Amino acid sequence: MRPSPRGTHAVNAEAKPQANAAPGDLVVIGKDILELLSSAMYTDPLTIYREYIQNSADAIQARRAVRGMSEPGRVDIHIDHDARSVRITDNGTGIPVEEAPRRLLAIGGSHKRGTDARGFRGIGRLAGLAYCRQLTFRTRAEGDSDIVELSWDCMRLRAALRALGQSDDLPGVVDDIVTITTRSAEPVEASHFLEVELSDIVRHHRRDALLNDELIADYLSEVAPVPFSEDFPFAAAIKDHLSEHATFPNLDIRINGGEPIRRPHADHFPAKANENGHVSSCELLTFEDRDGGVAAVGWLAHHEYFGAIPRRARIGGIRLRSGDIQIGDHQVLIDYFAEPRFNSWAIAEIHILDRRIIPNARRDYFEHNVHFNDLTAQLEPLTRTIAKCCRSASIDRNRAKALQNAASALAQDLKSQEANTIQSEIKPKLEKCVSTMRAFARQHSKGDGSDEAVLVALSELEDLLRR
Repeated sequence: MRPSPRGTHAVNAEAKPQANAAPGDLVVIGKDILELLSSAMYTDPLTIYREYIQNSADAIQARRAVRGMSEPGRVDIHIDHDARSVRITDNGTGIPVEEAPRRLLAIGGSHKRGTDARGFRGIGRLAGLAYCRQLTFRTRAEGDSDIVELSWDCMRLRAALRALGQSDDLPGVVDDIVTITTRSAEPVEASHFLEVELSDIVRHHRRDALLNDELIADYLSEVAPVPFSEDFPFAAAIKDHLSEHATFPNLDIRINGGEPIRRPHADHFPAKANENGHVSSCELLTFEDRDGGVAAVGWLAHHEYFGAIPRRARIGGIRLRSGDIQIGDHQVLIDYFAEPRFNSWAIAEIHILDRRIIPNARRDYFEHNVHFNDLTAQLEPLTRTIAKCCRSASIDRNRAKALQNAASALAQDLKSQEANTIQSEIKPKLEKCVSTMRAFARQHSKGDGSDEAVLVALSELEDLLRR
């Protein structure tokens, strides 16, 4: 018989159907599930950092709940550029020796399902399989004297996925490519931790993303559960608002022992060529669920609304977060704007609290259900408010420019004349006109310096009229 195609089984034409077998006994889970849950699921290599840090956040939160953890939640990322390896280590609970192999090998089944944990599908730990030659997990729980190490041989996995005629049985493939060892912990090793190591990482065309310190730091500053920078004046108000409804991990994440990663928000931000924008106020938001509880909380930062915020600022767009980890990207809610361009003018975040609103498996959106629909219905008025702010700011800038041009043109005409040529009956009318223009400019001034050019032009005009 010719070898059957990969992912299928050869069928004997004379074999009798197992009519009396239970359907569950007939289910076959093939090796290709590993490809579907790794390279097919996580197409952007940087998302593996999100997946592993999400697991770290859950482990740290669990330790705080059970042990009353006093030290900060810490995640250290060590990048060895020469060896092309990455280690991600947290100080969470770790996994007990007797549980580690089964929990680390569970595929699509997690002990966290039904809890407050961020991850619960049991697939995130497979994210690194597509991007390295060997993926290793090391862990130790408090009270254990041993460390468990589980390694996936990713090269042999790829060979098994390509092989024709080889057994498609998933457990059989796992037997061939996974090794589990236990060793005594050294005195200097932490009493509780979980470490993920990606060895011999494949080069990726996007600036070698998985080994690019800057790209990783910028990515994690947007998506990871880290605190705001001290340069953001509304950080304390936002933290207080969010803390009324939930507890957030605020992880201390460092790359190669550097400074802790912080959120990218600050007092000022790049807004357009050669000009910064400034956050002038912050509106705190609360969204109800259908039972009268709180479905989500968030904030909206107001600024000059010069236009679309450049992507390099890393703050534009309404962002959605669950468990303080970003879901999707800066365009996740763009379809809820009547004019989609205004999404990129906004600076806002919505933190999902309702556990019935569930991120999808890829974590780029949420599962559609009535609870998510209830929330998005409340977001549409927010998008209209943002659009109104954008239009009003644009109208005010055009008005200010027109005033500036009118004042400058009038001043230029007066400069070309001698003072005594301004007839006495005309001068009061000009002065009244200038006074009206100044009052109008002050009325529409936002107090942020954006109308300074108009006021300077009017001052010059008034000086000329006093000649």
